Amino acid sequence: MKKIQNIRTNYNLYKMTKDSLHYSPIEQFKLWFSQLEYCSDFNSTTLSTYSKENGVQSRIVLLKDIKKDGFVFYTNYNSLKARQISQNNNVSLCFFWPQFQRQVRVQGLAFKLSERISKSYFKQRPKQSQIAAWISDQSSVVVNRKKLEEKFTEMYSQFQSIDIPKPKFWGGYKVKPFSIEFWQGRPDRMHDRFLYQKKGYKWIVNRLCP
Repeated sequence: MKKIQNIRTNYNLYKMTKDSLHYSPIEQFKLWFSQLEYCSDFNSTTLSTYSKENGVQSRIVLLKDIKKDGFVFYTNYNSLKARQISQNNNVSLCFFWPQFQRQVRVQGLAFKLSERISKSYFKQRPKQSQIAAWISDQSSVVVNRKKLEEKFTEMYSQFQSIDIPKPKFWGGYKVKPFSIEFWQGRPDRMHDRFLYQKKGYKWIVNRLCP
């Protein structure tokens, strides 16, 4: 096995200049995101949350929409991530796209989406995903996998030709950013980093040291 300390990646695909950036970090994100269409799991992001009881917790969630003022994902409102957000809605998102040697880090505040928006998205989900949302008491202990699968099969049979309503304990969040950093890998570890910070209604952009 190759020694970890000897693993190296030659970052030489692109460069980034301040003049090339959009004045809006959301629009800049959309530009990068639009180039990822054929990459696998390109909408996955690491969501980090914090509470005094459980400390910092990180996990992968899927980005499901990009609004003019933030980033949208969906989850079980009884999950650990949701419980932490209810106590402290300061969160971070980290996107990493190795195919383009790019990373985006977002710091912001997470807010629940309206029931109307969450219901609209839930209707678009595959029936299997809708059922999984109902039967999964997310983050709780599973004593018997077989019983969980039997519950899934039973509900699938019951609702095969019936619309499944959205559970009250399931819905979306929008992360409204107050800072977004764009990172582009460059040769010799001389990476390009630009940080957008919200000042009132404006975004201030600064280049950071690698």
